[in-house]
Amino acid sequence: MSEELTAADRSSLAAEHGPVNMAVGGLLLFADGDGMRHDRVLERVGGRLHLVPRYRQRLQSGAAGLANPVWVDDDGFDLGWHVRRAALPAPGGDAALAEFVGQELSRRLDRSRPLWELTVIEGLGGGRIALLAKMHHALVDGVAAVDIGTVLLDPTPEPSEIAAPQQPWQPRGYDRRGHLTRLAATPIVRAQKLLLDSAARALAPDPRRAANDLRSATELVVQLARTRPSAPATALNERLGPNRRFAFASAPLADLKLAGKSRGATVNDALLAAVTGMLRRYLEAAGEPLGKPLVALVPVSVRRPGEEGGNRISTVLVDLPVAEPDPGARIDAIHATMTEIKDSAAVRAGALLAGATGWAPPLVSSGLARAMGGVRAFNLVVSNVPGPQQPFWLNGCRLLAVHPAVPLNPATQGLSAGIISYDGGVCFGLLADRDLDPPLAVAAQGLAAALDELRPGAAA
Repeated sequence: MSEELTAADRSSLAAEHGPVNMAVGGLLLFADGDGMRHDRVLERVGGRLHLVPRYRQRLQSGAAGLANPVWVDDDGFDLGWHVRRAALPAPGGDAALAEFVGQELSRRLDRSRPLWELTVIEGLGGGRIALLAKMHHALVDGVAAVDIGTVLLDPTPEPSEIAAPQQPWQPRGYDRRGHLTRLAATPIVRAQKLLLDSAARALAPDPRRAANDLRSATELVVQLARTRPSAPATALNERLGPNRRFAFASAPLADLKLAGKSRGATVNDALLAAVTGMLRRYLEAAGEPLGKPLVALVPVSVRRPGEEGGNRISTVLVDLPVAEPDPGARIDAIHATMTEIKDSAAVRAGALLAGATGWAPPLVSSGLARAMGGVRAFNLVVSNVPGPQQPFWLNGCRLLAVHPAVPLNPATQGLSAGIISYDGGVCFGLLADRDLDPPLAVAAQGLAAALDELRPGAAA
């Protein structure tokens, strides 16, 4: 048995080359307690893993780079390998935790195993304990990651009663011949129209024709990226190294809602304004001019009700007014931009681009990913995921905060900002190249200052 990857999932696999690591992270902070001991967490995951069957599946490569990879059951699945334990050096603290997370997110996931890991992190102090969730972007996008989190967590301190499966899990074998047969029989109407002819010809044995089609496909995607001016060159957009740093922060959701509402804008506008304030301070520290807006790639979930797992993402490019010194005026400018973008062709174009780079066979889609890396269409990714506005528990231990980590892609993107709202708070996660100059600490300090100036009563 096997299951096809979605178009965007295949695109995220193709993007992972050189220093690019497509692991999505989530740092979960809990109130410490016996329920967060490694053996208890291992037991909890094992008791509910049947609710997320993809977590027992690994990638199976296609034939000679022409057939796309598929998900197959891992016949050597080892839960203890995926659910790990670590301890911070004394005295612990947030700085040591952030350093550990950065090191873990520097390491790629093993593609021969299911593409996820959970690490229980002890020694944090302050009556807290941490859980680092690490998943490949091909396995799950941010919105689905929240869904999986709620499967493992409980809405009350008492664990929910989850019925065990009727039969113990047994891996299903992979039938390569059957997969290729089904691939050949797939109705052509399921193909993305944009690359229908070129993708079909790329499967043909004529290498010259395949090379010409590959060139046409890459030129098409580059042209799509050039529909707007290039993003300005900044210290954020030097070539990446393989290693990462991480920083995290929190703010009351009510403060950011009020900051947006007071200007006739949304909480999302206020969040982007906070990121803009952070970037303004970072550029000033780097001694760079503030004349041109920086450009953020903002993913937008287009998941339909009832869909599970995989990627259903469109994207838009948003100008961030870093030259504007007034935080309220920054909210106004971003609100005007987002209003213009909303329900426009930009959202549909983003979804089409994901499909175009993912439906074609790997020999084509990997070329498209490389071509996109040569176009400076944006300066950073800002991913904002709405989370549950109620508390959750794991084995009776309350979840206090969730800080996301968004992978750096392409290889000239040195900083990303992940944002998730949870239980009356907004949690930020900053992931950066370890050698970013100025370093990530400067951006983290800038974010703290930008959030402070959006609080009620802050000086204008």
